[in-house]
Amino acid sequence: MTRADLTAVARVLLAVSVVLCTPAALWAQEAPQAPQRSSAVREFLGLGPPPDSAAAKSGAPVYAANCAFCHGAQARGAEGPSLVYSELVLEDADGSQVAQFLKGGRPEKGMPAFPTLTDEQRKDLAEYLRQQVEDVANRGTYRVNDILLGDARRGATYVAAHCLSCHSLSGDLKGLGAKWRPVDLQRYWIMPPRTEPSRAITADIRSPQGVLSGRVQQIDDFRVVLVQDPGRLVSIDRSPGVFVTLHDPLAPHVAMVGNLADSDMINVTAYLETLE
Repeated sequence: MTRADLTAVARVLLAVSVVLCTPAALWAQEAPQAPQRSSAVREFLGLGPPPDSAAAKSGAPVYAANCAFCHGAQARGAEGPSLVYSELVLEDADGSQVAQFLKGGRPEKGMPAFPTLTDEQRKDLAEYLRQQVEDVANRGTYRVNDILLGDARRGATYVAAHCLSCHSLSGDLKGLGAKWRPVDLQRYWIMPPRTEPSRAITADIRSPQGVLSGRVQQIDDFRVVLVQDPGRLVSIDRSPGVFVTLHDPLAPHVAMVGNLADSDMINVTAYLETLE
């Protein structure tokens, strides 16, 4: 991935963050930490247990010698069909069904049997196919590499000039390099996740009936939904005479997004990665 590609990816992430944080389209947000993302995506997609990566690695040469000429180098299809969309492969939670199928094949439909393969080879081949499905389906396992392209010294200068009035190197910035992967570090220092109560957007709503305050769960042109302790939801129509004042603790970050130079973005990321 080139430097230009990384910059484009970062800009897309920033644009999404800004949309989520503008009052016209604000919804309560929670950003899970990076190690949780893969399992969350897996659960959402219904992928079942993850493949055995060691067995899949062992199964790769077995697949290449016996299957690739028909189904393609990565099981995406060639003369034969793609196996990442095979119902048998998709429904097989542990590789046992595919392993059993390979013993007899389906000769009447052009699928030969592989009786000379050992049980272990068939199981490894089945795990290799499950790994191909995983690679196609589960975006939570994707990795962005080589994102640390900036100058850490220039990043330190930027942080000293623009960030330390609100943040502290010995406080909330300490250990960021160990806490996040570089791609997440870049995303979250620009727009921190709103998982902490102190980062929630709150509102004061003044109406003829009085003043209501609380954490904003939803806001649009027609109504505001507040969360008040202990978790009570209050919905207020934005009718004439209703005035909404928003309080966003991350407002400086929102303002920064539109003015942040690409060089500053990658330089600060490179610097924060050194904070352990």
